[in-house]
Amino acid sequence: MTRANRSKWPLTPSQQGLDEAIRARLSTLHGKHRPFLLTGEVGVGKTYLAQRLASQPDIYYNVSRDYLSLLLTDCRLADLTPEVVVRFVKELVEKGESALAIADGFEPLTSLWATEKPQILANFFIALSRAVIEMPLLIVVRTSDDQLPYYQIQKNEWWPAETHFRLELTQQDKEVVANTWGVDPMRGHVSANLYELLATKFA
Repeated sequence: MTRANRSKWPLTPSQQGLDEAIRARLSTLHGKHRPFLLTGEVGVGKTYLAQRLASQPDIYYNVSRDYLSLLLTDCRLADLTPEVVVRFVKELVEKGESALAIADGFEPLTSLWATEKPQILANFFIALSRAVIEMPLLIVVRTSDDQLPYYQIQKNEWWPAETHFRLELTQQDKEVVANTWGVDPMRGHVSANLYELLATKFA
């Protein structure tokens, strides 16, 4: 399925609400900015929402899929520091000339730091939240109970609440997706996330 075809899938109610909130917030910005953060658990539709927000494919950057080897040119994954990653992301997105940049795919880094170097994980979020970027930048990060709990970002004030958006999956969201894909609506009641729900379509 091409990205062009995916863009025709309807947003869930929760995605639609965040889409409107993010666009409204971005429309008020002028000059240089600090990044915005979009978090959510696995399978809630963060990446799809981010790609829909991107008006052009070349303003959506997936770090782990497309740029990890470049990031690791001079050092190993275990040796990366928050400062190196933040500088890399800043230079990467500022090469473009778009009005918005979206950076996703940080899981290899956040998973490593959460497991082995929790303080570095905290420094990464703090350093990234304080970076000044030429255009609005949305950072997409997956949270999880076992490695990067959502409450940890809130409790430890790693990211300012006013620039942090949270996508959560509701029962209504799952019903919309089930209807779009022709999945038994009852599957929405027992599926934990959209990945699990859509897997029943192909089982």
